[in-house]
Amino acid sequence: MLILRGSLPSETSKAAILQRAQELYGATPGNVVDELEVDPRVGPVAWADSVSKVLPVLGHMTERGSIIIDGRSIVLSGQVAGNRAKATVLREIAPLTQTGLELEDRILAGPSPKAPSKVNPSLAAAPSPKPPSLPVVPSPAAPSLAKASPSSLQKKLNEILAHASIEFESKSTTITPSSLATLDQLIAQLRQFPPLPIEIGGHTDKYGEPDYNLELSQRRADAVRRYFTKHGLPKQFTAVGYGASQPLSVAGNRAGLQRNRRIELQVKGQTDL
Repeated sequence: MLILRGSLPSETSKAAILQRAQELYGATPGNVVDELEVDPRVGPVAWADSVSKVLPVLGHMTERGSIIIDGRSIVLSGQVAGNRAKATVLREIAPLTQTGLELEDRILAGPSPKAPSKVNPSLAAAPSPKPPSLPVVPSPAAPSLAKASPSSLQKKLNEILAHASIEFESKSTTITPSSLATLDQLIAQLRQFPPLPIEIGGHTDKYGEPDYNLELSQRRADAVRRYFTKHGLPKQFTAVGYGASQPLSVAGNRAGLQRNRRIELQVKGQTDL
């Protein structure tokens, strides 16, 4: 299944993407879910006509693949079978990089611990004034019941957040386009496990009034919870804002501050960590 969502600048761009998606995933009802809209507020963008050309890139992904276009750059993430497959992906993404977008490579090259599952991606283009984006997320193979423990889920969530954090616009609860793909990866993983109670913890850096930071971290945690439930996950989440009370780094440089601004997911009831 390929889910297309978001906004594009023209009917021509939308038609080209839909046609190519149906060629790749089949025209059977349900294979391609069209949630794309044509929004006149989205001005002409050079990359729009190239999206259909790079859709085959998704076929190389073995786990958690995504493509994000934010109007200035392409964030390419996921896992492929090896260095040769990665080179192919980077070569096939060229129609987008040739439009002037800067490529941020987050592809992991190496065999998946399990056999590759069928890709279930989604595509989104954000409306103006937010930059258009294109996330694509496949679902990994479901774990066996023997492995569906709180600790095994926690490990999977930690692996995703170790490679891609959940970020927000400055002083806002608006999730950045690149972070939407991270949330979709988390959703795909959560769907492979039975519902477990999970705390969504919001954290800020030390700058700003403590009360403001506490409120902001709570509202950001709430935003993540809403995104999860909006996309069909059970109401298994508790959102908690911690402000700057639990820093991971004491460094005052940019890297240290960015590390402290984060969202964490903690699976409750773990006994075998």
